[in-house]
Amino acid sequence: MRSMNEILKLVCTFLNEEKVVYVVVRGLAVLFYGIPRTTMDIDIIIKMNMGEIKRFVEFLKENDFFADEEDIKAAFEEKSHATIEDKSTMVRLDIKGIYSENDRITLERRGKVSFADFVFYVASPEDLIANKLLFGSEQDVKDAEGIYARQFENMDMAYLEERCERLEVYEEFLTMKKGVERRMKEFLVS
Repeated sequence: MRSMNEILKLVCTFLNEEKVVYVVVRGLAVLFYGIPRTTMDIDIIIKMNMGEIKRFVEFLKENDFFADEEDIKAAFEEKSHATIEDKSTMVRLDIKGIYSENDRITLERRGKVSFADFVFYVASPEDLIANKLLFGSEQDVKDAEGIYARQFENMDMAYLEERCERLEVYEEFLTMKKGVERRMKEFLVS
């Protein structure tokens, strides 16, 4: 049975070799910038035309994933996501295309990460925070807080504020920022 890291390496190595533009987002991306948590899926925004989907599906099937070319094409046409499961672990790949300006910006600002013995592309901490605040679940807000606390000194704050304003989550950002900074100050005092 292969691990999440092995699956990530397998898929991202293929995408890198095929020169497919992609970015890992959501829960798995949080692991690189924020507070570690459990996730059973790998969310990927991918720039792939309909002609490239066939080769991608062939690769997935060759590597023991449940994958269907028509499902992926339908997801891209409907601007939704396709779920692809690893047969041995049931770890999911959630693949989606670029459907909005937000997706495009997240993809363009991706960062290259070296992990163990491979390289992949992950959303920037600023884009992750803004998107997590946009999604707005309790877990998303916790993820945003963890990223903010751990990456505070490494982020482009002007860009983060601008991004939150554009996504109309600036008030949520200010509330999150104030809470995290208060807890950080309390921690340093104690």
